[in-house]
Amino acid sequence: MEASEARRFVVLDFYRFVAALGVFIFHLKLIDKGISPAWNGSYGLFVDMFFILSGFVISYSYPSTSTGLRSYARFLVRRIARIYPLHLLTLLIFAVLALIGISGPTSHASWTDFLQNLFLVQAWGITDHLSFNSPAWSISAELFCYLLFPLFMLLAGRISPLMLAIIVALSYGILAHAHLPIWQERSQMYGATFDFGMLRALPSFLNGILLTVLFRLSSDYRKKPVAFAGIALFAVSILVLNFFAKPDLAIILFSLAILVTATGESAFARFPGSDWLGRLGNTSYAIYMVHEVLLILLFKPAWHYFGLQPSMFPVFALVCCIVLTVVADVTYRYVEDPARRLINRLAPGGARSARVPKPEPLDLAEARQAANAS
Repeated sequence: MEASEARRFVVLDFYRFVAALGVFIFHLKLIDKGISPAWNGSYGLFVDMFFILSGFVISYSYPSTSTGLRSYARFLVRRIARIYPLHLLTLLIFAVLALIGISGPTSHASWTDFLQNLFLVQAWGITDHLSFNSPAWSISAELFCYLLFPLFMLLAGRISPLMLAIIVALSYGILAHAHLPIWQERSQMYGATFDFGMLRALPSFLNGILLTVLFRLSSDYRKKPVAFAGIALFAVSILVLNFFAKPDLAIILFSLAILVTATGESAFARFPGSDWLGRLGNTSYAIYMVHEVLLILLFKPAWHYFGLQPSMFPVFALVCCIVLTVVADVTYRYVEDPARRLINRLAPGGARSARVPKPEPLDLAEARQAANAS
């Protein structure tokens, strides 16, 4: 699973930033039951876009031509270095909050819950509730996909794109629409979290791999205007999520936006505003992982302390998004990125790959480190 093309899609990273804020707003609106239904869209489905983006970015950087246990081990180390430090930090913060009697959106904080979260298996169908930092269920689901990644790449490399597309469509159809007893509510894959949430991630992660296959076939369409068509598609998907609970339509729009944007962006030597887009993209994981801490300790108390009315929610949400982004930027620079680099450096065979002359965007750095390690 060595790196191929050392390229970072900064517009896709910006999508991830927008999606992370969307998930935050989805949770923020729960502070007051009177908040307008206009804000009660399906922004929780941005999590499924994360799964698609992960499948796309990881399979783009680590092609199926690479095999071997050492390569797989390096891949897992880098993915764990990417997701685990912030997960562990937020888990410990929630554990301390539970010890002093401050509960989050879920009241579950037992030792069993702690161990499940510590080993990132809380979304594997072994519990009947969310616990501690509840958004971390999706990180548990991602880990499950990472473990199966070599099998996915082997599949993608041995069948035609059409057959892979059929498999992806069938996986969505079976998991999202068949009458399966594994979900908390019947046929509710898009609401699954602790109840086999890792199976919710599978079709979208595999979808991302399919998008990589299609992207590699898109050389005839790599023109700059195509990128702006992809941005327009992403904007449409946000509008759909805000007003309509149409998961299947959202998945289609997400997939088209990712593929079209990546195809168009590849025509640019450097996309306009890359520095800021990349910096905002870097904050996306921290936004997702720390937003519930700030929601409990700052945003929800501020809403009630100032006695704000539901009509003030759009302005309040905007201010909260700005504060959260600043906190996430600091977290990325001084916690997440240094911890990731340290883990990669300490990992077996990671000394050479750790010698990077200066900080780089995350996915690009990982791709080059993998190339050096080989």
